[in-house]
Amino acid sequence: MTRWVRPARPIAPIVVSVAVLGLWWLVAHNGGAGWVQALGDIAFGALSVGLLGPAFFLARSRIRVVRAPTDGTAGRPIEIHVQASTRLRVRAVDPLGEAIFVGPTRGDRYPDDRITLRPARRGTHDSVTVEIATAAPFALQWWGRRLVLPLPAVLHVAPQCGRPDRPTAHRYDDNGESTHWSPSDVGQPRGARPYRSGDSRRQVHWRATAHTGELMVRELERPSAEPITVTVELPGDPDEAERMAERALGTVAQLLDRGSPVLLATTEPTGSVTAPVSDRRSAGRRLARAVNGPTAPASPGGAGSP
Repeated sequence: MTRWVRPARPIAPIVVSVAVLGLWWLVAHNGGAGWVQALGDIAFGALSVGLLGPAFFLARSRIRVVRAPTDGTAGRPIEIHVQASTRLRVRAVDPLGEAIFVGPTRGDRYPDDRITLRPARRGTHDSVTVEIATAAPFALQWWGRRLVLPLPAVLHVAPQCGRPDRPTAHRYDDNGESTHWSPSDVGQPRGARPYRSGDSRRQVHWRATAHTGELMVRELERPSAEPITVTVELPGDPDEAERMAERALGTVAQLLDRGSPVLLATTEPTGSVTAPVSDRRSAGRRLARAVNGPTAPASPGGAGSP
């Protein structure tokens, strides 16, 4: 946390007001009239408190994060809960967020206020940088201060789910036509589930469809398959890296929706990581931690590269 407080712009009105009141106070004390001197003292004191008092209140104010989610998505709102010792205007700087007033109000000494973050890019955050400001007690001049608030847990901001890419290694049939990643019709029936794009029409469960009013298909116990490896090598350009991460998440999500086991190969600050992902949340966390750099080759067993 920074201990420095600073007046909010513009600063010129402060200088002009103090100079005018200072001249008035000097003239009043040289004029000899008691009531003029008293009036000048009161006006000068009130202005001094109104202009410099917020700096005192701001230096003694305290704010902390009490609750925060561990997962979010770039470009979408993320709410964190904070508690402040006095009434403050808070604006999140990193990640970006909206300005809001927090702190005690009449009849509520320790409110649980919410700050909305809107991170523009994926990434991980163990703290939030905010700017706090106040104009108490007379709202004559705003003073501001920048703080770094630790989060209770690391916040993983996943990329948005983009359009999936085709893998580098395709599967081909006898005629040389590329096949889809639709579930196989091999296996023993284990129940029914709603129809998804890519399901075989031969597996439509008409009795379940008539009962639920929704197109249902038989879900089969499929034999274990070799996982498909999605390798992500992010470029140095932040915008292009964000778009590639979005496409990678879309590709992984499509493969998982079709029942294919997926290995995700990325480069993290600790080095190359190749590990299975079971859902969008785990894939989003992996891509949130991914950084620019070459990815180590994965073990054989199907490959894809977004």
